[in-house]
Amino acid sequence: MVYLYLCNYAQEHPDMALMCINTMHRDCNNEDPMVRGLALRSLCSLRLPSIVEYISEPLRHSLTDNNAYVRKTGVMGILKLYHLKPEMVKESNLVDLIYNMIQDPDGSVVSNCMVVLNEIMLEEGGMAINQAIIHHLLGRINDFNEWGLCQVLDLVGRYTASDDQEVFNIMNMLDPVLRTSNSGVVLATIKVFIQLTRHMAHLHAQLYERLKAPILTLLASGTPELAYCLLKHTELLIHRCPGIFDEDYKQFYTKFSEPLHVKYLKIDLMATLANVNNMSDILEELSVYVSDVDAELARRAIQSIGKVGFKLPGGFELGVFEKLIEFLDLEVSYVRAEALLVLKNLLRKYPERRQGVVDVLPRLLRVVEESEAKAAALWMIGEYGEEILEAPYMVEPVIDAYDDESSAAVKLELLTAATKLFFKRPPEMHKMLGRLLAAATNDTSSQDVHDRALLYYRLMKQDLAKASAVLAGNVSLRQVMNGFTEDRDVALNDALFREFNSLSVVYRQTAKAFIAPDKRPRADVAAAMAADQDAGTMAAATAAA
Repeated sequence: MVYLYLCNYAQEHPDMALMCINTMHRDCNNEDPMVRGLALRSLCSLRLPSIVEYISEPLRHSLTDNNAYVRKTGVMGILKLYHLKPEMVKESNLVDLIYNMIQDPDGSVVSNCMVVLNEIMLEEGGMAINQAIIHHLLGRINDFNEWGLCQVLDLVGRYTASDDQEVFNIMNMLDPVLRTSNSGVVLATIKVFIQLTRHMAHLHAQLYERLKAPILTLLASGTPELAYCLLKHTELLIHRCPGIFDEDYKQFYTKFSEPLHVKYLKIDLMATLANVNNMSDILEELSVYVSDVDAELARRAIQSIGKVGFKLPGGFELGVFEKLIEFLDLEVSYVRAEALLVLKNLLRKYPERRQGVVDVLPRLLRVVEESEAKAAALWMIGEYGEEILEAPYMVEPVIDAYDDESSAAVKLELLTAATKLFFKRPPEMHKMLGRLLAAATNDTSSQDVHDRALLYYRLMKQDLAKASAVLAGNVSLRQVMNGFTEDRDVALNDALFREFNSLSVVYRQTAKAFIAPDKRPRADVAAAMAADQDAGTMAAATAAA
């Protein structure tokens, strides 16, 4: 307690703190190792520039103490001295002494040495490593606690093996570590395996299959916070090796006791696990979530059902359409709205499945409340208006209530749908379209609506045939959707894979997005800049091609 009091008040009373230096010096030579360690830790924690000259000698003595607690306290004391006077540490032989202490018989001392060297040599990219150091640490892997294991694995992840045989030897030595119960150690080990085999593509399928069991075990036994972190890393592994977790899709079913953020992520992942063999089970499970009291969870479940439809090969999407059409009959506004949005996207890939959807559109447009869903319904009416007998009379109430509509998205879609219907059903739409164009061109609430109405009017006035070809061309000639853009973000997934086992995976952002360059090692900054240059070169080459 006395030491703690001195450390807390040393900053406020530096002159009085100097009076306790002699006492601490004496305690650093006490017979009791606990007293020696506490005295040394307190002496280094005073953090006064005026006491730097008094710290050096006790620190050097502590590094050769016969007690491990005193030695590891001395190692951390060098780091505190470095923050007080960096040039003194770098100009002395203290860094060399710490390197020598990596051979210390106590694992906790070695762990502290790695931490201190990595921080002192941050600008150089961290602690210098070679084959001898790596193999020495791996040979003592059982001497380290979980915190020390993470430090060792971080160093091994930076090491470049000399040949494939050395890669296999390192992986064999680390294989038992995958069975530990600490998720941080397991993820660090997985990162090492990924780094060691990054140029051995023929082994990736076997490697990911080996990594699957530890992840699923931790998912089943971890807390919600750990589960979320593991799920984000699992998501990255699925993008890198599709199909690896498909057989274990039931492990990703939600539990009633899980927090919502974990449920959301599991629902998103279930869509990526769907294949022709497990499609029915996954669709049934997702359909159960649609009736959940949480609106966001229900929406995500419907979105995942749509993603299953995009992922499956042609001919297997019928079950997805049937599920979504069933949801349109539910008396829940947000379910109907989300189902309409998903159906709109699916019809862009599977236009041949439109019949079941257009049959229910006439009664839906009257009850849909959300603007995005209303816009989706109008898109379908404009796209397939020739197959809907009452299509012109469905949009007429919307046109008459134009002044009451506040959503620009609905107005824009109404303009497009009405114009398309005009070319398909001109006698019925002629007067309606005239009223709509007049209202839209005089609309001052949205510049986009005004400009589009003016464009359509001038286009039709100039050449009606060309306007028909542009606005209502042959549906069969249009390019269909093949998926969602975010699912094809290969560059981001590759960048996140290089930062595996970090917050980048959880945030789904590279480190440069939330860590300032001066807070990262120079090696990391240089690597990020090189990766950006490579990506830019590839993009330029693609554009030129």
